[in-house]
Amino acid sequence: MRKAQIFDLKTIEKIITSAKSSLREDGVDQWQIDSMNEKFLENQIREGKSYVYEQDGQILAYAYLSDIKEEAYLPFENDFVGENPITVHTFAVDKSMRKRGISIKFFIDIIKHAEKNGFDSLRIDTHKDNLKMRGLINKLGFEKIGEIFIDEEGVKKPRICYESLL
Repeated sequence: MRKAQIFDLKTIEKIITSAKSSLREDGVDQWQIDSMNEKFLENQIREGKSYVYEQDGQILAYAYLSDIKEEAYLPFENDFVGENPITVHTFAVDKSMRKRGISIKFFIDIIKHAEKNGFDSLRIDTHKDNLKMRGLINKLGFEKIGEIFIDEEGVKKPRICYESLL
């Protein structure tokens, strides 16, 4: 795992475009918005909170890690145990690399990064119909906290949020 750089943008965009397509094929209304585009990803990278998972010099996965407490999570703030969380966003694996354990390996690196940087928990949210991500989250031992609502281009969309203590 390493920090994403601007020169990684085209590869990251391909991974995200593929993930959006896969979600659509699975009937999941997640990431199906126009604003999740190259400019959005470039801004994430420029913030310095984007990471890629590489193997043999090839980028296989991407994630954005937010160290601010998410507004959408505030209704459940008293239900979370961790006091210094990092939130995993925009997590995606190259479609051609699925079913090879990349998601788990990347999450292990994210956990190590979080622990090394003094965070005490990981938070994440996903669509109720995103069974692949929910399966991964459950396999990694995350606890379901509740239903939140995120803003997607002015429309409030429900998501399930989770936490894992480090």
